[in-house]
Amino acid sequence: MKTENDILLQFSPHIFWNCDVKMLDLKKNKKTIIERVIEKGLESDEILMWKLYNYNTIKNIAINDVNLNKDRLIYLSVVLNTNINKFKSHKNILLYESL
Repeated sequence: MKTENDILLQFSPHIFWNCDVKMLDLKKNKKTIIERVIEKGLESDEILMWKLYNYNTIKNIAINDVNLNKDRLIYLSVVLNTNINKFKSHKNILLYESL
């Protein structure tokens, strides 16, 4: 049976470049883990994230907490079947594009 550390070590190392993965907890640090995977993860990281966390948890964090670029925002709006305007990052992208 895999331990939490074994599971966390399956994520790409660049996602947690500035922290010790062995110190993370899948439950306590789920927001950080999901944010990092969404922002910087590879496809394999996303697959693992979907295995670890439920749809509503990922959707809630993606909508409210993740700083997305335009491409990731569009991608997640399709994957999560959610209007782009619902994402907090939407306002940042509009502001940036108007400059």
